[in-house]
Parts: sequence; C-alpha cells; structure tokens
Amino acid sequence: MNIQFSKLALLPLLGVALIFTACGKKSSESSGVGEIDIPDSPDGAIQAIMREVANGNGAVLWQAMPEAYQNDVNQIAQLAGGKVDAEIYNMVFASVGRLIQVADKQKEFIFNTSLGGADPAEEKMVELRAAWPSLMNFFNSVMGSSIATAEGLQSFDGQAFFSETVSSLLKHMDALLKIRRDSAQPPLSEFKDVVIGYIDGTGDDATLEMTLPNGTVEVEVFINIEGRWVPQEMAAQWSAQMAQARAQLEAIDATQIAQQKPQILGVFAMIDGVLSQIEAAETQEQFDQALQGAMMPLMGLMMMGQGMGGGAPAMPAMPMAPVAP
Repeated sequence: MNIQFSKLALLPLLGVALIFTACGKKSSESSGVGEIDIPDSPDGAIQAIMREVANGNGAVLWQAMPEAYQNDVNQIAQLAGGKVDAEIYNMVFASVGRLIQVADKQKEFIFNTSLGGADPAEEKMVELRAAWPSLMNFFNSVMGSSIATAEGLQSFDGQAFFSETVSSLLKHMDALLKIRRDSAQPPLSEFKDVVIGYIDGTGDDATLEMTLPNGTVEVEVFINIEGRWVPQEMAAQWSAQMAQARAQLEAIDATQIAQQKPQILGVFAMIDGVLSQIEAAETQEQFDQALQGAMMPLMGLMMMGQGMGGGAPAMPAMPMAPVAP
C-alpha cells in the first residue's frame, strides 16, 4: 500500500472542487459536530485530525486549515457564484439531481444493461448492488448542499459546508470503501488506528511518520502556518494556485456565455426529454434505447464546453482523502 501522508491527513477544498466539476440549499442548522481541541504539537495535531476524519467529522478539516486558507476557500467559492450564469449553473445541478433520481428508480435496468460491452463479473455486480445506496447518499449529499445553486455559492460558508456536507460525504465514502475490500485504499474508519510519530523539526517545520495498521510507514514534512500544521507541498503551492484560480474565474467571459446560452439551454431541454424516456422505460429494451438516445445531447454539451475554452477553470490540486470506488 502506497498512500501519501497528506492525502490521508486532510480533505481541504473537496466541496469547492465539486463546484467546477458540475457534478439545496445550505442548512442554517448545525450538524451537531463541534470544534475539537487540536494540539499545538505537529504529531498531536495530525493524530487528532486523523481520528476525527475516521469518525466522519468533516468539520475538523476546516478547523485544521490556517485562517488565510479558509478565507481563500470562501472567497473563491463566492467569486464563482458571482461569475457563473446562475440559470445555467442551477440547471446543471437540477439535471444532475434528476439523473440521480431516475438512476435510482431504474437501477435494475442499469444493473442488467449490456450497453457497456461484455457482461461484468458476478462479483462486481454484487459489489455494485451493495454500494448503490451509499453512492446515492453520496450524490444526494452534494445535491442538497450550498454548492448546488449559484445563490448558495454566493453566500458560501466553508465552516458550515465542511461541518455538514463534508461530514456526510466522509461517512458515505467510508461505507463505499468498506465494500471495496480489495481496494488499495482502506476505509476511513480505520485511520483511527494510524500512529503518528515525530521524527525531527525546527519549530516551524516538522517531519512526521505515519504507521498504518498494516505496518506500512510513510513520511511527510509539515509547515506551521498560523498555528496550523500544513503539508509542505500544499503550503508551497497554495498561493500560486489560489491566484491562478482567481484569475481563471475573473477571465470568464459573460458575453460569450450569453451568446451560447440558447444552445446550452436547448441541449438541457434534450437531456430532460431523454431522462423522461429513461424514467418511463418499462422493459430492458426500452431502457437501453433511451440510454443510447442520451449520447447525442451529452456530446453536444461536450462540444459547447470546448467552444467556451475547454470548460470551467480547474481547481488547484489539493491533498485529498482516499477516493471512493
């Protein structure tokens, strides 16, 4: 097992990255997850963060970021909310939300379709069926979050998002990883057994080692920024990547989007029609035919994205938790 330490320790910007992948609304109620006491020592801090991640506490990932990083996340999300075309953005998420609902309704046809080529192994189908509820819960957590509307982006609150949505995503991800026992990535809940050791440091930096339950040892350097311990690689890239993200958002051409908006809305109307056909399918044959009909509008969206400069701006590469199967 070869897992970078920073990828296991933090999950900053998970939610903001979802904004730009286009995969509701922000709840004003607390998730009930309060702040934890993050020790000042580097090994104690990372140990505490890992333990909370194992328990599904996404709030700790926000708490673990320096205040300057938190401000960057909020500002970029809110900037995105003001730069996107609200009608198109909201329609994207509405369409994805309906797609999720239709897929869940017609899951038996999805399990049995032959459009993907050769029939998958029976064990894979068993795994997919077992994972399906967690997959649906994962996607529905995103669709019910503040990033699901342009208005939600404009008032984005990272603390609330990580406390509520990221906590939910961590729990669903853990459930998915438990199903994929052959995966190279262990379930998040196993990170409570990870042992963090201090090797050396100067006060402003620290070299730590992480010992996984299987005995694998990984080494990572952390930097102290505003009293928070941040992976060195992340700290070295943060400012430049935030500047790049802001520049890409500022460069969005509203005039160009307005010119292509009628075509974009037309494609979504086609997608809505295809989803209606898929939802109405009562036999495997009808389902497969409707699914094939979805290819044309999807290709149209891809071509429009290329015509608008290749799609939305890319988010900075951030340390991520293990990826769900």
